[in-house]
Order: sequence, then structure tokens, then C-alpha cells
Amino acid sequence: MHRPSKIHFIAVGSKVIQDLAIHLALEGNHVTCSDEDISGETRFRLQQHLLLPDHNGWFPDRITKDTDFVIVGTRARTDNPEIKRAQELGKTINSFPEYIYSRSIDKQRVVVTGTLGRTMITSLIVHVLHFHKRKFDYVVGVQPPGLDRTVWLSDAPLIIIEGHDSPSSPLDPTPVFLQYHHHIGVISGIDWNHTDKSIATEDEYIRQFELFEEATPKGGVLVFSELDPVVTALSNMERPDVLFVPYKTHASAHEGGQEYLVTGSKERLTIKITGKQNLQYISAAKETLKKVGVTSEMFYQAMPTFQGIGE
Repeated sequence: MHRPSKIHFIAVGSKVIQDLAIHLALEGNHVTCSDEDISGETRFRLQQHLLLPDHNGWFPDRITKDTDFVIVGTRARTDNPEIKRAQELGKTINSFPEYIYSRSIDKQRVVVTGTLGRTMITSLIVHVLHFHKRKFDYVVGVQPPGLDRTVWLSDAPLIIIEGHDSPSSPLDPTPVFLQYHHHIGVISGIDWNHTDKSIATEDEYIRQFELFEEATPKGGVLVFSELDPVVTALSNMERPDVLFVPYKTHASAHEGGQEYLVTGSKERLTIKITGKQNLQYISAAKETLKKVGVTSEMFYQAMPTFQGIGE
């Protein structure tokens, strides 16, 4: 019989890491968490599952010889006492994306990145797959409408991942999106001015996306915005072994103050998200879903029920 793992989370501040901790606990693992600033609804959710101590702070004694591994969030610092304790005991310390990759090695991995739009594109893809009752896993920055958590892991053959451009952990500056080793990659717009400047220069920031393009495997797919000059320049690299799929603004029509999505057969669909950028994200999701077996007809069937995303 397989023994449940003993897992400790350091700096469980973000919702996606909290949801991973809850998911692993519900799988039957022994999970503990800590953070120096957890309160309100977040604290209540984690304490419902007995994952948090009564007080905020760091508790190195929660990491013991029988701890199997540690997952560290991006809010921790390198001098964190729990990190030091895990290192002293020789424990494996995973970043969030490293752990997700370890659980999806045998899956087809779709990774959506870019400075802007990645959450919307990922949520659109997740919505359409869920609408058609496809079996899939996902990691997305906000909770998708109609689903319980921001993270779901199972034995599904496909995983949809929102790939952030931030460093993986305080111990590893590698951008999160490079840790997932995508088969199908999506790059929306790239704009250094809309980042937190954790990468010092614009050239260095753009270089991370060049590495993402270069990491696309032979026979892989890269869906990209042909309206963004930086992304378009990346797509012009010499990669005959990769299928490059451009997307642009989806066709639409306006009538009576309402914006409609116009399908290839000129049918008008009422949609709940509007505006040029959202039409581009719809196009990105549609092109990506084609590569995992979702037809245009199936895509349009699901679009009128997409509610948008929350914060």
C-alpha cells in the first residue's frame, strides 16, 4: 500500500499555492503550511483542512526527518528559517512549478504565458474543455468559473497551465513558465513596462520568452500574437521543427450596443466579455484548443456561457 507523503509548504501566501496544499491534503497526504502573514478567509480555508498552525510565523520544527519534501512559495526569502532547516536535513525543496511538472511528466502540457492576457486565455481554454466534459488537469491564477480550485491534478492525459514570468522561488531565478517544459506553448503580448521589474532590463525580460520559444520541443506548437511586434519577432526564429500558429483579433460585430462574436459561418454569438483585447484572447484560446482536438464548432458552443474571470 502506498504511504501518503509528508509535505510542508513554506510561504503559502498565494491562492494557487494554497489550493495545491489543500488538493494534496485531500489526496490523503500529511500536509502542513506556514506563512508570516495569513489572515481572514485565507486562514479560515487552510485551517478548515488543519494545514496551518494557530499563529503566523515560521516553524522550523514542522520540518522533521520524516518530511518527504518541501514546497516553497515565492514570498519566502533565502534566509527563511524553514528553508535553512530543510537544507540542514537534506530535504528536497521544490518550487511550485517544479512540483507541478513532476506531477505532469506523462501528460501533454499546454503552457500559456506572456505579460498580459495569460490568465484570460488559460481560463477560456479551461472553460471550453470543462464545458465539453474533457478529462484534463489545470493550473490557473484565478479560480475558473464553475470549478472548485485554481489547481487540479489527476490521472488526466492533458494539463493546461498558466505560466507566470516571475522567478520560480527564492532559491531559483528561473522564470516559472520555463519549469513546465511545454509541448504546446502560447505567448500573448510582451510588455516589460507592465511587470514588477524583478528582471532588471527589458532585453533580459524578452530573453526569457526567447528561451521559452527555444524550449519548444521538436514537433511542438507555439501559438503567438501576430499583433505584438516583440512576439512576432520571436516567431520568426529558424525553427522548421516547430509549428508556429499566429492569432489576431477575432471577428466581431456591434449592434444595438451589444458586441457579438462572428463565427466562420457568419453566425453571431452573444458573449459576456467584450473589447479588442478580449477578442484577441478568444482567438488565442480557439487556436490552442484546435491542437488538442477541440473543433471550431465545439469552441463556439461553449463561448456564450463563459462568464469572464474574477480577481
